[in-house]
Amino acid sequence: MKRFMTLALVAMFVLGLASMSAAKEVQMKGQFVHHVTWLDNADFSKDNSENEFRADQRIRVYFDYISSEALNAVLGFEINSQWGNVDEGGDLGTDGLSVLVKHAYTNFVIPHTPVSVRVGLQPVAWKGAYGSPIFDDDAAGIIMNAPFTDWFSASLGWVRAYDNLADDENKLRPDDSMDLITLSLDFMGDGWSVTPYGIFSFLGHNAWNDMYERQFGPNAADEDDLFAFNGLAPLGPNYRADDDMYVWWTGLNFDVSVLDPIVIKGDFIYGSVDADESENDRSGWFADLGIEYKVSWGTFGLMGMYGSGEDDDLGNGSEAMPVLNDSGFGLTTFGFSGAVTGGFDSALGTARYDMWAIGAYLADFTFIEDLTHKLIVVYGQGTSDSEAIEDAVTAGTDPFDLGAVLSDEDSFVEVNFDTQYMIYENLAAIAELGYIYMDRDSDTWKGSDLEDADDDAFKAAFYLKYDF
Repeated sequence: MKRFMTLALVAMFVLGLASMSAAKEVQMKGQFVHHVTWLDNADFSKDNSENEFRADQRIRVYFDYISSEALNAVLGFEINSQWGNVDEGGDLGTDGLSVLVKHAYTNFVIPHTPVSVRVGLQPVAWKGAYGSPIFDDDAAGIIMNAPFTDWFSASLGWVRAYDNLADDENKLRPDDSMDLITLSLDFMGDGWSVTPYGIFSFLGHNAWNDMYERQFGPNAADEDDLFAFNGLAPLGPNYRADDDMYVWWTGLNFDVSVLDPIVIKGDFIYGSVDADESENDRSGWFADLGIEYKVSWGTFGLMGMYGSGEDDDLGNGSEAMPVLNDSGFGLTTFGFSGAVTGGFDSALGTARYDMWAIGAYLADFTFIEDLTHKLIVVYGQGTSDSEAIEDAVTAGTDPFDLGAVLSDEDSFVEVNFDTQYMIYENLAAIAELGYIYMDRDSDTWKGSDLEDADDDAFKAAFYLKYDF
């Protein structure tokens, strides 16, 4: 109970300050998600874990301090508790220190202009037909948005991804930060929208080396804190950098609904890591396309995606598109990252999209009031050359440690059936049922953690989600 008391005290303190400040209104919103999950062979290997059952909850509370339509500030907290977990306060007594700052930002409009500015710890994402494969999470930075006309607006932003990554002696060094500059142009009309965007990043070589140490060094961080190294690094064993790097993406998102009830949507993205050594380079592309047909009781959809993969030469770096994290592309709720917040997903790999896939789905179909379902079936294969996987293992690197789970000799079938029932207007009961059939070439992965990982995977998750 201590963390809830702590949150209550923080809330009263903040509200007390608000009453004495210039804020004219204080609004509160939040989300309580409680869930139980059963997994069987989620890593596709019966030898590693036959099954796992766990119960978790995630609480998010946001306070919005509104001075006027031109000025407000948001402060948000998050509490994650795995039931029974001593470190998260889920054991007997339920005492733990798990209150986290989720958001802390200020919104204001520049006087005498339509330009709005958001400063602080805030949600950051780039558009995607099924979510962004580059990044969709929280970050610290400044985002400016300028609506020039009814059909055109532009967003310019700076994000400080990492700073002051220290070495083992905790000494701060130069070139130990990563910054992102992004520009998005939104064009929209009656029944269509097109958004080209670009992202440029300066990545200091000391930041790169420290990310490697925090993931693979003797004092490696927990799996939940792997930084962006997985999504930027090649499969080869030479990870050290002596010079700074430049990372960039250019992308295009589009959505066409002028043919209603037909909707066509998609993305094309190219990204690159320009490093000091060719072994550390990484560049590749990603594309997806979806076609949907809406009827009164649901939506039929067909989709396809392709992400470039490794060639057979590790010496020239990686040919997989770099990413910052895998939290955005939510095509499915098991293999990809589409689970309800706090739920298990991304079984088909993290921070890599070196695969092609086709799928069909029936979404939001309903025959009973307040009860909706989604059924999706996806077939896919890897696009990375199997020789690259074999060479990486021979060189002493396990590709699985860098998020790779598929080669061009591997294929999968995923089936998800998800259901949502609205108990009340703000209270939903949700079920996610998932199955993945994995056909993996054991010779390709011999000597790695995935050598015999070709068993079927199952997931059953049940959520109670309250939004207020």
